[in-house]
Amino acid sequence: MVMRKFTTSAAMLALIAGIGTGAMAQTAPAATDLPAPLAGLNLKNLDIETKRDGMREIEGRTADGVDIEAKVDMAGNLVEVEADGGALPQPLLDAMVPADLRGQQVMSLFGSITEVKQRPEHVEISGRQPTGAEIEARFDRQNALIGVEVDDASLPADLVGALLPQAVRDNEVIGQFDRIEEIMNRNGRIMVEGEDANGEDMRAMFDTDGRVLRFGREDDDGPKGDRDRGRHGDHGPRMGDRGPGDHGPHGEHGARGAGPAGDGPRGPAPIPADFDAVAVNQKLTQAGYKDFGFLRAEGPRLMLEATNPQGEAVTLELDPRGEVVRETAR
Repeated sequence: MVMRKFTTSAAMLALIAGIGTGAMAQTAPAATDLPAPLAGLNLKNLDIETKRDGMREIEGRTADGVDIEAKVDMAGNLVEVEADGGALPQPLLDAMVPADLRGQQVMSLFGSITEVKQRPEHVEISGRQPTGAEIEARFDRQNALIGVEVDDASLPADLVGALLPQAVRDNEVIGQFDRIEEIMNRNGRIMVEGEDANGEDMRAMFDTDGRVLRFGREDDDGPKGDRDRGRHGDHGPRMGDRGPGDHGPHGEHGARGAGPAGDGPRGPAPIPADFDAVAVNQKLTQAGYKDFGFLRAEGPRLMLEATNPQGEAVTLELDPRGEVVRETAR
């Protein structure tokens, strides 16, 4: 009887010892679990969190006090890195920014690089100019420059010439810009933002043939935005603001169908049954849109509120396949 009690106690002690050592070894973040460019930084205060989609979010601090945030996909690839309190260490830049990009003219505008994002269709590089003002450049997967945004400065004329097709440069609307601060080319549409001679903010969107798709100044967006929001209120399906890893635009349920027309005959029109809201959400998220609002049908088009890659509140007009036909300010 005494021996049996002693044996049980010994087993319990062994189990407790295992919990005190083995379990801790399994849960503590280890630098060996990181991609080589991150592991080589010897980050302190290391924290690793794995999301539902398998993406790992990593935080740590370099020896010189720069906080690093990174995202690593399921295949172990670095897809995002960001520095807070300093510039990104050179090993991360070498890993995230191809040499062909680092040698391009636009990179001479950077005083420091603080963030790099690898998107399916492009690479975003953000940082600061030597003056401390913010700057962002975007390249496609063929390493061609497709967009630049600067803060409190004009884009150099040669960059404007390189980014704007001749047909756009010839449009009289371009002549109304006294200063161009941003040019972004995506999906065959070219967005230009800046100021006129009076210092008033203005923006225009063109197609590649130079036709104006959208044009406005600072005061053009207020009342219209209020009317757009009031038109549907809290009714209709909502695309949601989740990314591709969160089970589509409505968590685990996908898009909400419009169903019966609200509280009466003036409710929202039904969304087509074959409209794949999950796929559209993923595509728009990859293109840089976020903060999706309510999805509503207006004739053959679908209207969706969102925030565009430039941080503007916009209404997207989608065709039945989910392609963006038009973007207007709210």
